[in-house]
Amino acid sequence: MPDSPPSVPRRYFLETYGCQMNEYDSGLVSGMLEGLGYLATREPGEADLILVNTCSVREKAEETALDKLVSIAYHKRRNPAVRLGVLGCMAENRRESILERVPEVDLLLGPDHYDQLASALGRTSPTGPVSALGHAPSQTYAGFFPAVPSSAIAQVAIQRGCDKNCAYCIVPTTRGPERSRISGDILEEVRRLVDGGVVEINLLGQTVNAWRADISFADLLRELGKLGGLRRIRFTSPHPRHFTESVCRAMAETPSVCPHVHAPLQSGSSRVLRAMRRQYSRDQYLSILERLRRWIPDAAFTTDIIAGFPGETEEDHRETLSLMDAVRFDQAFMFAYSARPGTPAAELVETISDEEKGGRLAEIIELQRRHAYQRLDERVGMVEDVLLEGASRRDPDEWIGKTPHFRKVVLRKPEDAGPGQLLKVRILSRNGQVLRGECA
Repeated sequence: MPDSPPSVPRRYFLETYGCQMNEYDSGLVSGMLEGLGYLATREPGEADLILVNTCSVREKAEETALDKLVSIAYHKRRNPAVRLGVLGCMAENRRESILERVPEVDLLLGPDHYDQLASALGRTSPTGPVSALGHAPSQTYAGFFPAVPSSAIAQVAIQRGCDKNCAYCIVPTTRGPERSRISGDILEEVRRLVDGGVVEINLLGQTVNAWRADISFADLLRELGKLGGLRRIRFTSPHPRHFTESVCRAMAETPSVCPHVHAPLQSGSSRVLRAMRRQYSRDQYLSILERLRRWIPDAAFTTDIIAGFPGETEEDHRETLSLMDAVRFDQAFMFAYSARPGTPAAELVETISDEEKGGRLAEIIELQRRHAYQRLDERVGMVEDVLLEGASRRDPDEWIGKTPHFRKVVLRKPEDAGPGQLLKVRILSRNGQVLRGECA
């Protein structure tokens, strides 16, 4: 009897939009698919399964993902046997819009249902896409681990969902209530990563420092700090009010926790912060940063700022600028407000024109640029610990790394250097928002 011809492995293409949590979730999905025998491809035309993992936090991210779906659906029309799926937040809250624009979609999975991927792939529906949507309040993907990345840096989700209900934010709608993974599951994942060559991890959660399971967040940092081979620990995105005394102390007393604090501000006006439902005032925010500075005197602060929230006055805007002057953030993610359907703020009357929003955002960006340059200039002449990440896209003979404070450094590639190596680097100059250095 002749030998059976070898089976051709199925291939999948996965495109990801949005935040670091989406990137992490795509890693989970990739691990599941590879466990089912699929191989990854970067060419959608080669794939038997095409997936787009989507984000709803900002309008631009949604439009970008929809445009990609429209273009990529060509492959489904060319070969109806191909499965076309949408994952993530847009699958959860924009189902009708997706199907209106891209009727070829035949699979929709929300953020809490990736564990149903295998069964969903085995089903078809004559009345529309196979769907698994809605919130699963106990879902933490315990026991599911993404494949170990080829880089020396990895993301680790420790929390899903959010209970804060900020007025402008769609996350509680798309990702559901806050829930935390148990510490043992987190430590197991990090051990796997370290054994695979990872030396830096970034803990992920919508309000990551609100994590609470079998131990406290402060104790989780301490436990992670005991793992040999793990050189750096970061976490994002925290909520300012959860930087308690115990968390600040654990950060200061755990050497592998980086002295880089992301502290989302959103507005420097107490009145606007109340309208945003941020749960702190201007003075409380500044007091929280002062607490962090007492424990970590050389901390670098990064933040998020929204310009033009409904009802924001010129005086409110000036308060944001004055707070920026008081803190001098190292970096900031800055955006003009855009209403997200389904959020409380979407019901508010827009009081600021797009032109005014743009003008205020431009002022914020310019002030932040000056502060970033000042903070970087202060590092010139110092010797920094730099973790190498890889070659520069512009020049393969130059390598890029980051300091513990999350400042980017470019230097000529040292002999025998590789990703994940820590070097002592003397900072020679600043070029824009990048430092240039040489091995000390």
